[in-house]
Amino acid sequence: MKRLAAAVAIASAVTLVGCSTPPTDVRISTYKVSGNSLSSLERSLSVHGPTVPGTQGRAFAAVETTFLHNFEPVEAGGRCRYSRNGRVGIRSDVILPEWRQRDRASPDLRAKWDVISQYAVIHEAGHIKISQKYARILETAYKNASAPTCEALDAQMAATIRPIAASHVAEQEEFDRTDAPRFQRYLRRYGYTAGS
Repeated sequence: MKRLAAAVAIASAVTLVGCSTPPTDVRISTYKVSGNSLSSLERSLSVHGPTVPGTQGRAFAAVETTFLHNFEPVEAGGRCRYSRNGRVGIRSDVILPEWRQRDRASPDLRAKWDVISQYAVIHEAGHIKISQKYARILETAYKNASAPTCEALDAQMAATIRPIAASHVAEQEEFDRTDAPRFQRYLRRYGYTAGS
């Protein structure tokens, strides 16, 4: 279980694109893994798991988040601002494993898999929550932005977005770096440890 537990990794790849309607939704997709022993599952995960930019190997689960907005620049009274009814939302694409032979595996292996899979969902939800926080920060920045011209406004907003995006990435990475104790506590609730 040690290597399998270590594979619970997450990536948050972020882009900012315009859209007509800013949806905030979570999409789940799965990849197939097979095996009826811990070692065969680990091999399957190492081949079929999602790739995570900036890391080696394959992850157990991953999420890719895209920020979407529908703000438009509007000139009025000698100033340019973004439309007041604009919104920033997120679309999070979560990738989780689907174990084909689960029903044929031993009860102990099924139980371990279920605990790790449940934690992967909790972990991904933590990343999504961080992205939701930054969607609100971006939305506030758009609503507060103002410049003499719309060209200047777009340049100002591009400069505003850069440190917000950097903070978002840093917080996501810190979430991963500090995850081991949370994962260990979760395993202990079910009578496991990362090495068992």
